[in-house]
Amino acid sequence: MILRLFCIMLILFSLAGCVSGKSRSAIKPGAMISLPQAKNDIIDYHESGEYYKDVNVLAKSIARRVKAAINGKVRYPAVVMSVEDVLLSTYNARRKQGFSDNSAARKDLYSHIILSRLPAIEPSVALFEFLLSRNVPVFIISHRGEAVRIPVMENLSKAGFSGWKSLYMMPPNYPADLNYNEEVRRGLQKLGFNIIATVGAVPDDVAGEFTGKAVLYPNYIYSSRK
Repeated sequence: MILRLFCIMLILFSLAGCVSGKSRSAIKPGAMISLPQAKNDIIDYHESGEYYKDVNVLAKSIARRVKAAINGKVRYPAVVMSVEDVLLSTYNARRKQGFSDNSAARKDLYSHIILSRLPAIEPSVALFEFLLSRNVPVFIISHRGEAVRIPVMENLSKAGFSGWKSLYMMPPNYPADLNYNEEVRRGLQKLGFNIIATVGAVPDDVAGEFTGKAVLYPNYIYSSRK
């Protein structure tokens, strides 16, 4: 299921021009499907419950890793989690815009963020509560800027996420050649925390060092953040 949907999203991006890039590979004729079918398959994946089953499997794998760290008496264990499509879902907002990434779609998504309207991803709520019950601090990273810190905090609270250790927002004019997520993890490591797992929705979220168990939630709505 995951591999099939990954292929579907590659087709969707190629046909709709949702994601920019220096070059695009040709799609083999046998793999070609229609754009409406690709969108329908994404919707079916989410609304059939398969998406949540896959996320639940990943969330439980993180819980097992944390249990093992605690039983192994790892000092100062911690977990790092991204906001969008890890804790809060952008699916409804993106579906409304046909999963496109044009300026209108980005503005609409931003309005959901400003109004703190993004719903929780339920398996992440259960994982979050488990971590807090074991006194494992959760550090949250958002790729959004400081201008939306308060709405993001309110959204997290409304969705059932409270008690996290710190929320890191993207600094202004951050160098393009640095991975902010990795730099945050590097700082936590220097403070003495042992990161047991890092949970993201796009590869940059879990790229680089100090990830512990690197976990990518299934995400077929976009391949990179803008």
